[in-house]
Amino acid sequence: MKVRLLILVAFLFASFASFAQLQGVFGLKAGASSSITAQEGITPYISRYKTAFHLGGVYRLRYKRFVAQPEVLYSIKGGTFKRLGVNPQTIRNNYNYLSIPLMLGWIPTEGVVLQAGPEFSYAIDTPYGPGKKQDTGIAIGAHYDFLDMAEQFSLNLRYIHGLNNVSNSSIVEYRNRTFQVSIIYNFYKKKK
Repeated sequence: MKVRLLILVAFLFASFASFAQLQGVFGLKAGASSSITAQEGITPYISRYKTAFHLGGVYRLRYKRFVAQPEVLYSIKGGTFKRLGVNPQTIRNNYNYLSIPLMLGWIPTEGVVLQAGPEFSYAIDTPYGPGKKQDTGIAIGAHYDFLDMAEQFSLNLRYIHGLNNVSNSSIVEYRNRTFQVSIIYNFYKKKK
């Protein structure tokens, strides 16, 4: 009986000690995006990059050298289609999304987090939106925490590779490709 009680107390203590090492931080995120609509199929248009923005909130949960970072973002994706030749034409695609990236990260050295994870997006109604509402992508990137005077700020670099065909055409497929550069304001002072 005493052995079981000691094992239970040891287990509860270890669980509490592990939970006590979890550090959670809320933050606001905003930045610039450079996106393109990659095309596959028969089309007279050439894809070009477009610069836009994204903004939203993040929650970063840390355990030792591992980080889980769910986010909720409003982001503009898409790109520009250009047709050259006798009748040149430019089409600007504004794909407005509510995006939920679920990033997992590893800290190789304090202040730097390497991240990867899925991003789930849903298109918000716009006049020149995508043909299909749902988009899923794979995101990879790096997160840098400023550890000195600007310790409540972080820099985030990310690439999102869209997996879903967002076109409703039967002869051409569109997929989102996006680069993001963000500044994050963390609401709680980070522990060093």
